[in-house]
Amino acid sequence: FHLTLASAIYAAILWTAQQMKEKTSQEVSVRIRIGAVAIAWLLLLQIYLGALVAGLDAGLIYNTWPEIDGTIVPAQDRLWFLQPAWHNLFENTLTVQFNHRMVAYTIWVLAILHAFDAWRTRHAAWGAAALAGAVTLQAGLGVATLLYQAPLLLALAHQVLAILVLTLAVVHAE
Repeated sequence: FHLTLASAIYAAILWTAQQMKEKTSQEVSVRIRIGAVAIAWLLLLQIYLGALVAGLDAGLIYNTWPEIDGTIVPAQDRLWFLQPAWHNLFENTLTVQFNHRMVAYTIWVLAILHAFDAWRTRHAAWGAAALAGAVTLQAGLGVATLLYQAPLLLALAHQVLAILVLTLAVVHAE
């Protein structure tokens, strides 16, 4: 929670600072703006999920990709065995790592689609392309961190790049 709150405060300060800059009038479609803001919010959620993975040392297990626990989607009885069921979202290492992966895939697909949409409409295309590239780099680094069983330098690089991707997302969204 601490990392997520710190990241949210950082994003709010960055958003506010961006609004204080002198800007040229730039027409951006509502769809592009909503997409950019949605990606920024999803990145904040992903930072939270990553903190859960780190806190549970979940990156030290299920070190295969794209499969996790021998399959793409683990069995429901492995994802939801803790009672009450909501505990699985925070305490089940398989569920926590699976959620982190699924949100990562979602963000990556949305960032790529967003970049294509921005490029097609010529609205904030360079920012969207930079964000899609950074998300792709972050996803690759996340997979490498997982496959190498989260060595400290890779894990730290993955966390630092997460904040840089959040920075790009907030600047692009604003």
